[in-house]
Amino acid sequence: MKSLIVVVSIAGCFAGCSEREFDTGLLATGGSSNIGETTYVQINPPWTEFNSPEDVLAGGDGFIYVADTYNDRIVMLNAAGARLSVSQSIRRPIALAQDYRRQLIVCAEFDTLLAGHSTPTTFAAVYRLDLVSAGHIISAATPRRVFFEPGDSTRRYTGVAPLYDNTYYLSRFGPKNTNPVDRDGAILFFSKNDQLITPVTQNFAPTGTGLMSIHKITGITTVATGRSVEFVFSQVQYTSIVPLQKVQWIRFATEGQTANFISKFPDANEVDLVVNNKFTYPEDVTLDPSGNLYVVDASTDSLYRFNSQGKELYSFGGTGNGDKQFRQPTGVAFMDKTVYVADRGNDRVVLFKLSTDLR
Repeated sequence: MKSLIVVVSIAGCFAGCSEREFDTGLLATGGSSNIGETTYVQINPPWTEFNSPEDVLAGGDGFIYVADTYNDRIVMLNAAGARLSVSQSIRRPIALAQDYRRQLIVCAEFDTLLAGHSTPTTFAAVYRLDLVSAGHIISAATPRRVFFEPGDSTRRYTGVAPLYDNTYYLSRFGPKNTNPVDRDGAILFFSKNDQLITPVTQNFAPTGTGLMSIHKITGITTVATGRSVEFVFSQVQYTSIVPLQKVQWIRFATEGQTANFISKFPDANEVDLVVNNKFTYPEDVTLDPSGNLYVVDASTDSLYRFNSQGKELYSFGGTGNGDKQFRQPTGVAFMDKTVYVADRGNDRVVLFKLSTDLR
């Protein structure tokens, strides 16, 4: 009953929030695999000189941002790949997002020496970079820590996804998932001013095996159209023996006095996207303006594309550093008919376009 009350209160917030503040199956083992009539073409050369980049963001401002994770910074580039600036130091940035105020939101870490400890303790944290106030010069935007949980250093934040009104979801995982009120594995809903409102996954089964189950979340994205609050997340299992829908597309449904988050695809046997163990280790997801979903899998070194109904349209991959090959890809983004992949193991960002979109 408590869960229902919480979710209904979220519905009220979604209904009453103001408008946005700023409008502006088949896998290759070494080449490509078509499920359709078009093909993806790699745009060379790849973007290099990163150190294990975990994420890539195509900003609404037209710039590309790369989480240069083991260089402890974010690199800002234009669409042609020219480096414009780098951020001030942020320890281990792993996930990036940009809200409609053109502020960057970053999942990262920081170290601090706790009383009674002889070595620093590492905490996960969320940072903001106000690019507008800094004149869109990322090196001038001081990273501001806006959220962390001082009582628990085992929790980690793995993804952030803004909504139309600058509220956002934050994905979290950790080892403690037996407390129904405050599980480590959760998707958290925040106000636009970084206040934690509530988890939105309280009706999900912790470590379950079916739809509406939640394990170790690796990435999250939102549907950037209208006032949608839908989200898609990727996850991996805590143990290798568990069959799992590793990418789930969630929508918000109301019926009478009942409101809740439910699966967009309740019949897992009919939809490619939610087939058990369709993926091995999906690390990130993103959507394009047409509702196509892109997934990168760090274990099969592959990129997948699905339509808005969960049908697989295209996939390719293979381990290596050649065309259409990856080593542990961990981030994916889309802008202007171009797919960007953070190819962590090759220390690069790789770009692709559909053959029909080449000019």
